[in-house]
Amino acid sequence: MEKWFNLSNKIKLLTLFSIFLLAFKNNALSQTFDIPDYLIESPLIYSHETNLKGISKITPIKDSFSKYTVLELSLVKTNINFPSKWLSDKIFDELGDIAETERLIRSKDSPLSDPVFEQFKHLPFYIDDTLEQLAINPLVFCNKVDMLYNASGKFYELNCTIPFGFFNKYLIMRLQYKENLWYFTKIMTLNYNRLIELISVAESFKIIKNVN
Repeated sequence: MEKWFNLSNKIKLLTLFSIFLLAFKNNALSQTFDIPDYLIESPLIYSHETNLKGISKITPIKDSFSKYTVLELSLVKTNINFPSKWLSDKIFDELGDIAETERLIRSKDSPLSDPVFEQFKHLPFYIDDTLEQLAINPLVFCNKVDMLYNASGKFYELNCTIPFGFFNKYLIMRLQYKENLWYFTKIMTLNYNRLIELISVAESFKIIKNVN
């Protein structure tokens, strides 16, 4: 019993030490983007349990649709052995945000509620078709995971375009391994011009070691 107690204490101490090292290492690093004046950066705090630790989010200066445009940067709390699979699985966590887009477009105040759009509801990939396909396999709206490069080096990217009638929901997810840590970047928007702007910001991602 005493041996088991000592072993249990040692495991707890090792776990606490590992958490301390991770926290210390993360505090010794700064993550930066080149952000234009028309975008603002703020802390990213998750309101639910997740395997991500929020770092920051970048959004346009407030207007009616700014909450639908965001670049998020997070630290992955767990090790990742297969980045492509991790990204492909991650899209299923994003279906809630995609459903929010559907509710926005179906709102009584949405321009798509106008009777003039009734004639277009038979077109391929109207909202109902998109929702049905999302339930079956959301990856049908995504390109194959690709390996690309930015200011900090190599990263993995899953690029998705989800059609909702005359609108598209753009979703880009990236994984980047730097300084023995996995960083997760997510870009979401309904506006193609904003997508290009946020991609440009994401390309400037850098890790800087803090000097005490």
